[in-house]
Amino acid sequence: MAYKLSMKQKNILVVLHVISVAAWFGATLCMLLLLLYVKKAENGEQLYYILESMHILDDNLIKYPALLTLFTGVLLSLWTHWGIAKYYWVVVKLILTIVTILLGIFFINDWFAYLLSAAKKYGFAAVQRQDFQSIWLANVLAAIFNNAAYGFMMFITYFKPFGKIRKTPGAKS
Repeated sequence: MAYKLSMKQKNILVVLHVISVAAWFGATLCMLLLLLYVKKAENGEQLYYILESMHILDDNLIKYPALLTLFTGVLLSLWTHWGIAKYYWVVVKLILTIVTILLGIFFINDWFAYLLSAAKKYGFAAVQRQDFQSIWLANVLAAIFNNAAYGFMMFITYFKPFGKIRKTPGAKS
């Protein structure tokens, strides 16, 4: 029989999950706002300061809360009646969480590192470069996607749409 949480343990895990989700969502929303603010920079120092602030957010309020969200979400799925693959909404949340984390690891981190290094190397002139503009836009679109994904995940957490995953005939329990 699978491990089941007591009510107190479940509540502690839910609190950790909600705090990590809130930190991750809030920081990603801040990143989007700061990305938009990059266009309002008036000089190289201000541009670099905005990007450096985003770097601090990324290192402290995106990476660790994202991993904690995934970890606590998987534990809640495994150790409660929801299961990891019993309901479509749980599977959708797991897939979206993994996709947004992988998007950050394999793309956004590199894109952001380029913006920061370009601002350091070229100063305010970086904003006028085509490569800076393209990578900035990719970051904005990724931030919009991530925030939309988080909003959608919050929606399905409360409304639990799509129903239960039906077992195929002859499948073992």
